[in-house]
Amino acid sequence: MILLHEVPKLGKAGEVKNVANGYARNFLIPQKLAEPATETALKNLTRKQVEISARLAREKAGLEELAEKLRSLELRFTLKVGEQGRAFGSITAQDIAEKLTEQGIKIDKGWIELEQGIKTTGEHSVKFKLAHQFEAEVKIVVEAEIKV
Repeated sequence: MILLHEVPKLGKAGEVKNVANGYARNFLIPQKLAEPATETALKNLTRKQVEISARLAREKAGLEELAEKLRSLELRFTLKVGEQGRAFGSITAQDIAEKLTEQGIKIDKGWIELEQGIKTTGEHSVKFKLAHQFEAEVKIVVEAEIKV
């Protein structure tokens, strides 16, 4: 497959990668992230390299701006906490992605590096690994939900 866009944990735009047929057929091609590496496509790849490099420059500029936005953010969440301070549930990468979407920042949850959900109150720092080796950390503040 010839990657048309950077795909997390797979490769960068313009690279040729071997992937499972199902992954290509069910995800990469429908999402327009890659195309089959036919002889014609490989010949056209050199012509497309110019287009790809121009698009990459635009993407990098956009990602730099996104990384700066993320660094300046502070996301606030509440967790239900029992009598002994034990949390019910956790803040997941999906929750963080949804909170960012509410603020007008669309980001794939795959870019959020969160090994386990956040289960404690207080301040946490969550790392985002964006395309083109851009990284950002977002401050997450988790407060206990007070029962009235």
